[in-house]
Amino acid sequence: MAPPGGKINRPKTELGKKLFKRRRVLGRQKKKQNQIIGAVADQGLITVHHLRKRRSSPRANITLSGKKRRKLLKQLQHLQKEKSSMEAEAGPAPQKKNAASSSSAAAPKKRKKAGSGCQGDVEMEDVE
Repeated sequence: MAPPGGKINRPKTELGKKLFKRRRVLGRQKKKQNQIIGAVADQGLITVHHLRKRRSSPRANITLSGKKRRKLLKQLQHLQKEKSSMEAEAGPAPQKKNAASSSSAAAPKKRKKAGSGCQGDVEMEDVE
């Protein structure tokens, strides 16, 4: 006599497989939607290490130690100073170069075209 629950080693039907998969997928979606995300103390100072930590454990609160925070702030300030100094130096210089380079760039192009035609003729004479 068979047990009341049905056959023990019966293979799953297609409908049963789909239902199990649907339940599994819906469960994952529900977990993602209701997941609590930890607080980030310093929003502007997120490093690669913090992003890795966020991926592995999103519920964990991310805080920087005072030493790391000061160090990152100094790095950002130095980068901003360098950018501003580079912009100040590079600002007037490219405009002069653009004006000079546009007129000088046009002349070599004409020379190249004329030169290449003459060279082609010369090469033809050498071959003959």
